[in-house]
Amino acid sequence: MKKLSAVFLRKDMGNSLFQKMFAMILVFSLSVTLNSCTSGTSSGSGAPVAQNINAFISALQNDNFTVQEGQVAYYNSLKWASEGLIPTCFGNNAGSPYLTFVIPPAPGQNPATGQNPPVNYNPNDPNNFPANPAFYPPGCLFKLRSDEAVVFVGDIAPPCVYFGFRSYVFFVENKTGKVYTSGVIGNDTVGWYHPIFGSLGDQLNNLNIFSQGTPYGSSGVPFGTKTVIIMTADQGVNKRVRNALLQSGYSPSIVNNDVIPSGLVNMGLEKGKDTFCFLMRISQWTDPVAGQNYIDNIGSKTRLFRITPNNSISLEPFPVPELKPRGSGKSEFEIFSNVTGDMETLRSAIIRQYATSDYTYTELNTAIGLLEGWAAYANDTNAQGDNRDTTYLKADNFQFNSDSDFVIIYGLNHDKSGKSIYSNSVLYGLNLLNGVASVYSSLFLHSANAFFPHEYTNSENYYVYKMARSPSYPGENCVIVPYSTGNPDGSAYGVDNNQDVFVAFRAYIERATGIGTSYYEIQYDRAIIFHKK
Repeated sequence: MKKLSAVFLRKDMGNSLFQKMFAMILVFSLSVTLNSCTSGTSSGSGAPVAQNINAFISALQNDNFTVQEGQVAYYNSLKWASEGLIPTCFGNNAGSPYLTFVIPPAPGQNPATGQNPPVNYNPNDPNNFPANPAFYPPGCLFKLRSDEAVVFVGDIAPPCVYFGFRSYVFFVENKTGKVYTSGVIGNDTVGWYHPIFGSLGDQLNNLNIFSQGTPYGSSGVPFGTKTVIIMTADQGVNKRVRNALLQSGYSPSIVNNDVIPSGLVNMGLEKGKDTFCFLMRISQWTDPVAGQNYIDNIGSKTRLFRITPNNSISLEPFPVPELKPRGSGKSEFEIFSNVTGDMETLRSAIIRQYATSDYTYTELNTAIGLLEGWAAYANDTNAQGDNRDTTYLKADNFQFNSDSDFVIIYGLNHDKSGKSIYSNSVLYGLNLLNGVASVYSSLFLHSANAFFPHEYTNSENYYVYKMARSPSYPGENCVIVPYSTGNPDGSAYGVDNNQDVFVAFRAYIERATGIGTSYYEIQYDRAIIFHKK
């Protein structure tokens, strides 16, 4: 096992100045104590104790925990859906990679297909808990006892526009008497389950994470530095894990909590208990080569552990966390003086340019596309891996009837209003929810100028882009929509004509609030489909 120089872990300590000052004083005191009491780990100059992953494992084992190691894996939904390994891409954000935790079974739990058995496994024990329902990759879907924890220790991604970490409730048991028409997995032994894929709270992201580069969530640069994340429902277990981290040289300033609200979900290893997963999102590398290197070598940059107490403990469940409220109270209609008029000018110019005698067109309605995680869980609805750092708007379904058809997307650039650090539009196939083509707000600059009167000062606040099989002329602001049939990467990497598709819009993180903006403070993005007669 290798030595890591630092880690990040989420700790919800609040945002007040007093709390942050107190936390900094606490970590200074603990560091001084640790340095003075640990031989061979600090120099005479007072250098901090070096982080030691082996010492962390030993400290947990000495505290009567079983420690099993998992791994972080690239979650390639388009590839796996193309190969028939998963039934849906869950609305992947095209162009933004995902990683997931792959967790071993709990002690005393049967392994799922493709999984190695847990530590000290006895396959003949009739008291073994049933396996998790099978899903790909094996171990990305897991059950969790109320007294267990999952701990991530490792490097944050290289510089990018956005990254996020969050646990999810993934598949839950089918309700008696209710018919589920899609997505059902399981069998009579492990139980029958359907997807919820709902987030369990706010994300850890590059604006709030506790890391070596942003201690206690202070301003700084988290990219490429160390962090630790503790995923658990129990405060007592969280404290014991933190103590083991402290003993092995990890500063509390880089430790984050990922709280599972056990009062809302159904934890345990028994048949029918909820299953969980964990997602890491990344969007728009500063250096794509460095980003790809991070994904290709994620196993050498991160460590992941399932931690299980060997004896029964008195539970101290975390309360249901308070969620950050969406909305700053300042809408885009207030920030910009003539949004409704500008949008009508833009709409009329688009129709005038593209609705020639050869084309018909349909203006598509745009509406809120997803429920948030807790609401989806309560309403037994699939949240498709939602994220509270963004909004999800969805336009009506449509089809490309021929290779000459195209869709025009347009709207206000939410980056300009401060309602997003980035926004994008993605085209999806309806059947697989596979995102196959996307355009990001980094490309919006100047794209609407030609649709406004010459030298109109507000034109840079807007964007216009085409999604089509091919551009009409070189240099056109056009995103190419690939085919499914014959696609060399796989069938899920594209969509064919005469198949239902739709466009979805995201706007990530309002800077004033540190969370996804309110749906009621933004101008909705729009789409128009043009069909060749």
